[in-house]
Amino acid sequence: MSVVNISMGQLVTSIAGRDEMQMYLVVGIQDNKNLLLVNGRDRKIVNPKRKNIRHVNVLNSIAKSVAEKIQSGIKVTDEEVRHAIQVLYKPENL
Repeated sequence: MSVVNISMGQLVTSIAGRDEMQMYLVVGIQDNKNLLLVNGRDRKIVNPKRKNIRHVNVLNSIAKSVAEKIQSGIKVTDEEVRHAIQVLYKPENL
């Protein structure tokens, strides 16, 4: 998987580590191999989790409202992240 195929606000699941099977949104990309991930609960927007791209499963769902705010520099709240994950994590969206 390449970082080129991942965009801000994209829904991912962790496939390795203590947080295996956790849902996250991508809020940043580092070093072309690490992603900055948040879920609004354990990993908040002020302290995103850094995770290797090989340790996540990228889903086709993107939280457009969160992505637009991140790209325009507007602050995203943890509540917005939690709501976006709740809306996107449905079988018809995966």
